[in-house]
Amino acid sequence: MKRSANALGMSLLAIALLALPAIMPALKLNISLGTSLLLFGLAAASVNIMVGYTGLMAFGNAAFFGVGAYGSALFSHYIMPDQLLLAAIVGALAGLVSALILGPFLIRRRGIYFALLTVAFGQVYYFVAYRWSDVTGGEDGFSITRPALFGPHSVRLEGPSYYYMVLVAFVIVMLLLWYLVRSPFGLTLRAISQNEIRVRYLAINSDRIILRALGASGLIAGIAGSLYSMSINFAYPLMLDWHQSGDFVMMVILGGAGTLFGPLLGAVIYTVAANVLSSWTQAWQIIIGAMFVLCVLFFPKGILGIGAMLRSAEVEDAEDPLDISETASHRHEPAVVMEGERS
Repeated sequence: MKRSANALGMSLLAIALLALPAIMPALKLNISLGTSLLLFGLAAASVNIMVGYTGLMAFGNAAFFGVGAYGSALFSHYIMPDQLLLAAIVGALAGLVSALILGPFLIRRRGIYFALLTVAFGQVYYFVAYRWSDVTGGEDGFSITRPALFGPHSVRLEGPSYYYMVLVAFVIVMLLLWYLVRSPFGLTLRAISQNEIRVRYLAINSDRIILRALGASGLIAGIAGSLYSMSINFAYPLMLDWHQSGDFVMMVILGGAGTLFGPLLGAVIYTVAANVLSSWTQAWQIIIGAMFVLCVLFFPKGILGIGAMLRSAEVEDAEDPLDISETASHRHEPAVVMEGERS
């Protein structure tokens, strides 16, 4: 039953994403909004690696998103003006490198200290973009022309064609994430979230595992940022600001932290509210805030987590109530198999 429901959900999602360029004009919306949905979904997925799977509150991923955006924009403007794919790769690597630079300062901190450090270092990147006006354009931002795909004589993607290119990148990243969270590395991340002390007792270097998770998070955020800057033909400092990081965290919590497609659902809710609901009422942020509060209070696993909570409740009801000791022991033993490196 669960596999059938998952297959049905994936099929409906695939149809919706493929048909989106035809659906958006019927709703009197621009296809660029659909492109933004996918890219913000990727940015939220990068946060989900840290928040949903590793259990560390990361409030600085907008820095990696913005560094990726500026990396591709500056590369396209100053070095190779008509190499879209190469510029996207440069932006992705810029996000990865920026995460790895911060890694040694972050990996030995936990809890509120980790969260505050991510905010602080993220603001460092923001002020570099804001103050280095000769290169980045400062407060006014940095305009670019969307580069051609492979060179000056190749195709220049616009509208639906650019959306489908972003969709291909989205699918590739989500497939890699699906594999990652089910690999021994992904199971180790979940184990760190549950009980890091026990992970260390198993001779696994949790700091090194968290550094790798941070690198993966920075890489995905860099991909999203680089493609987003070339989508809007613009890069600006607020992409790196902590407010943008807060938006990404809200998307994860709304959709469902620790789920594969929860960040995409949260990105859809937030982006549609910001672009569509805001045209109907000025109180759209209050509505989103109320949804966020309700999720935190009553559905801590987000909207996609509601189904998982219902299924777990059905399993608990189906258990033999007389076999209390065995049930309790199963609940207290973590159901993960961890593989890692010795310290």
